Amino acid sequence: MLTIRLSFPWGRFYAHPWGQNPARITEAEWPPSPWRLLRAIAAAWFQANPGCEPSPELIQTLETLGRELPTFVLPKASFARAIHYQPNFGATAKDDMALAKYKRVRHENHFVAVGDDVIVRWWLEGVDGATKAIIRAVVSDIAGRITYFGRAESICEVSVEDETPVNEPHARVVLQEAQPCRQISADCRDVFCPNPSDFQASDLWMRRDAGVGSGMARKHLVQDLIDAPQPLPDGTAWYSYRMPDGWPQRWVVRHSRASRRQQSDTRIVARYLEFSLQCRIPVPVKHVVSIAELFRNAAISINRDPSYALSGHDRPDDLEIGHHHAFYLPQPDASGNALERLRVWCAHGFTQREVNALLSVGALRWAGGRFPARPVFLEMQRDLPSASSARIWESVTPYVPPRYWYRKKIAEGRIRGADSPENQLERNLVENGVTITPISIARIQVSDSEWDICKVHLSKQAQQAEAEPDRRVGVNLRIEFGEPVAMPFPSFGHSNHFGLGQFRPVES
Repeated sequence: MLTIRLSFPWGRFYAHPWGQNPARITEAEWPPSPWRLLRAIAAAWFQANPGCEPSPELIQTLETLGRELPTFVLPKASFARAIHYQPNFGATAKDDMALAKYKRVRHENHFVAVGDDVIVRWWLEGVDGATKAIIRAVVSDIAGRITYFGRAESICEVSVEDETPVNEPHARVVLQEAQPCRQISADCRDVFCPNPSDFQASDLWMRRDAGVGSGMARKHLVQDLIDAPQPLPDGTAWYSYRMPDGWPQRWVVRHSRASRRQQSDTRIVARYLEFSLQCRIPVPVKHVVSIAELFRNAAISINRDPSYALSGHDRPDDLEIGHHHAFYLPQPDASGNALERLRVWCAHGFTQREVNALLSVGALRWAGGRFPARPVFLEMQRDLPSASSARIWESVTPYVPPRYWYRKKIAEGRIRGADSPENQLERNLVENGVTITPISIARIQVSDSEWDICKVHLSKQAQQAEAEPDRRVGVNLRIEFGEPVAMPFPSFGHSNHFGLGQFRPVES
């Protein structure tokens, strides 16, 4: 048995039934297409193994799952649509002259508002234990890479569940002599599935009679089907699923309730999120702390309730002292001059409510707000990314020592020997679990100086008391170890939760 749980943090599943015009359908795809799920699993494997041919384990997994129609445990749902209008400034080609008279084009985006998670189950009857173990291992390894399911705005978290029996009513397939069938009934819905009698793993990404061509990349499957023309991919068919008893009266919500659906405050759904920073002009690296502060403050304001993961305040009693709350880490581009991404890294983890707050952050109005930077969601993972090991690490953003280390004029070279940046960083590493002593820690020349004046984060108490300035001296460092070392945290030093003190591996 293989059980997969589909969780939708935004509470919506966007998907149009395959091959149908969105303007002519009345409801979104429901239940989710098993063929679409197999295609997502294949895409996640290719993402994890770029440039590689499909492994025998992947082929075996896809074809074993494709030879069985799964059952579903479905939550209550509500069908809706969002209508958008795209400006149309007139057609130039003769084929588009018919549309030139319309000033705007209507687009319909159908979705299902879901009340809980969707469970998909393959019973795998007649499959030997070794094959079941391979299938479970393959799907478990890549499930975390699936960040959306359906359309791109259908944010989704996929996980493999324990093989425990579920007593909830199932949606089961209607079969007619083991052949594809579609049954017209109030308690049945059509679902796009792999055809168990005629399915191959490669059908998920190519047509069977498609040619590669001389030196040319293969067409995308959808474009290839349109050009063929071919209405359905190979190895697919429509089947009718008999929905649970009481469908649709007991399962489809037609009117919204007055009370807001309660969200779980304890279940951790993510520990790592990544955003792209979109702005009309490049965001200089010197604004790294400002961008992190703006994003954090917006998320806390949207969440409203006290949140240790977002703010670092209100620590739970059962949590040990340490770096458990969120790091907000703006990332420079390849040139090192502009910020292009923002990573949110949290060992404690975020609940669904906190994730919704992070995903709802709007424009970050830095440097007066004339050119706001907009965070665009890219990736979410339940677990932290695996730490890479390297022998040599270099600064991505300046390291600001927690203690003052210079005497008045830094340009004169008058520093406190025991509190030099090199000595303070070595102590930071030991305090945070790095047991291997560095061979050397050296400064890297940046522009015309070994140091930089950085804006740092100050608490409200420090700002009110004016106990210290909001500008500190930071340096870029190169750390060399005698053997590969994994950094336990993504950044170190003063304001490390706001992007300063990040390091990248140089030599593995």
